[in-house]
Amino acid sequence: MPSFNPGHMDIKSILKPRNGMIFSGLIILLLLGLGPISGGSGGEPEMFGADAYGDLYVNASADDKESIDKVRSVAEFTYGAAGVSIAVFILALAFLTEGTTQAKAALLSGGVSMLWAFLTILAWSVQGFGFFIEMIVMFAIFTAPMFAGGFLHLNDDEGEAESTASEAAAE
Repeated sequence: MPSFNPGHMDIKSILKPRNGMIFSGLIILLLLGLGPISGGSGGEPEMFGADAYGDLYVNASADDKESIDKVRSVAEFTYGAAGVSIAVFILALAFLTEGTTQAKAALLSGGVSMLWAFLTILAWSVQGFGFFIEMIVMFAIFTAPMFAGGFLHLNDDEGEAESTASEAAAE
């Protein structure tokens, strides 16, 4: 007979969908939401470097450089706004759902975040900046807690329903 160890926790009890959604949602909010917003609102964008524009930026007049910098700032701010929106969506679902629905919401949130990463990379690739596999890896790391919690708890309600039905039959 196995002994009971109150200090022992299995991986399923640690990786709950709500915990994963809160962790991933906060990471996305801070790094991909508020970070780009603060860079874009400062007037000197940090995310989209001027060196990516090559000769267009180097040979531009002072007025044209100012216009290009404004477009870069708006692009960075917009990227951050999307990050904040997705993070709020993830955090809201973490607290508004329970059980299997919460596990499905965690999987949906992870999928939406990965889709956002893929579409962003696709947009950069179409514009000739290349395909950034590093960004896919970064988003995969950010969304891993949501996916893990969602997959581990996807069938939790079914197990509870079966045990409730067997208890009712026993009475």
